[in-house]
Amino acid sequence: MPKSHAARVRAQRGTIALFAAAAVLAAVGVTLLIGLRGAERPTGSDSTPRTAAPSTTATGNGSGSARPAKTSPASPVAEPSESPAVSEPSSLPAPVQEAARAFTTAWASHDARPGGDTSFDDASRRASAYAAGDLAEDLRTHTSGSAGGQQWLSWRDRQVHVTVAVLRVSVPDGAPAPSEESSFARVIYKLTETPAKGHATESEEQVALKLRRGADGSWRVVELPNV
Repeated sequence: MPKSHAARVRAQRGTIALFAAAAVLAAVGVTLLIGLRGAERPTGSDSTPRTAAPSTTATGNGSGSARPAKTSPASPVAEPSESPAVSEPSSLPAPVQEAARAFTTAWASHDARPGGDTSFDDASRRASAYAAGDLAEDLRTHTSGSAGGQQWLSWRDRQVHVTVAVLRVSVPDGAPAPSEESSFARVIYKLTETPAKGHATESEEQVALKLRRGADGSWRVVELPNV
């Protein structure tokens, strides 16, 4: 009996030892498993996926287009130069411009006020002083047609004063450059009609002229190409 009791005690102690060892192993296994899972997961703020900050060359403006990258002072990008102003085909000599201005002012001005002009054709006769050849003769003897007559009656009824302000004198498009003896000119001018009552009206007009230099050196209009 004593031997059997001792054997049972030893057997129970062995069983307890086995259970204890199993429990220790299980605890170690759980600890290792938790540690491995924790190592796979990022810690702190790194748990959120990172987004690369936009660079200065890819940052868009308000329209969504990309800005060009800045260049260093050592390799500057050449700025596009401004286009030169387009000049007239050729400049007119001052005497030609003066003759063209004087002719146009006399030819297009009218005074239908009492004591002024007596007809539409008075302007043509004034302009003949700045003309030569056949044109001068035609202007001195010019008689207006029905359109000019109707215009004059309208001006006379309203006592209109028609004045001219020359805006620009240049070589017409496609015309040859002026020479020592002849020149073409395009005169752009503002025409103002001022009645005795009411508001004045303005319009921009133009006329093409052909001029020649006379024996005395003065320039005269010899033709109205588009009239």
